[in-house]
Amino acid sequence: MDLPPRQVGAADGNVVLDLFVLQQRIGELMELALTGTAVRPAEYAVYSQLGIAAMTPRDLAARLGVTPSTLTGHLAALERRGHTRRTANPTDARSAVVELTRDGRAALATCRRGFRRMLTMLESALPVPPEQMRALLLEIDGAAAAVVTALR
Repeated sequence: MDLPPRQVGAADGNVVLDLFVLQQRIGELMELALTGTAVRPAEYAVYSQLGIAAMTPRDLAARLGVTPSTLTGHLAALERRGHTRRTANPTDARSAVVELTRDGRAALATCRRGFRRMLTMLESALPVPPEQMRALLLEIDGAAAAVVTALR
């Protein structure tokens, strides 16, 4: 029995459904890239951002586009592994700053090897340069944000 074709681009679909299906494919790519690391794709996103700089959970949630409660679960997993530490926020006593520990940076370096291999392969398979693709994704994100605001 043949499987039906994927939804993306199907005549009976729409851009939101296409993006949902594409999100599933990207999740699969990330899982394959992280095989053997015990780090889930959503957790890798947290590691990658903390690898850039220490930040507050609020800033981290905003950068990743996740709710604070979702981020709390991801941070708890990293903390259980001993990969993050929280310190008092010097500019706001009500919040903390999260940063990677030495072990957390080592885990990030391990994950990056597989991730970069996957990313290189994906970018070379794109029909347009990655910068052009990212510019279009930025436009889609802006349009979606405007619709979220309008619907609220």
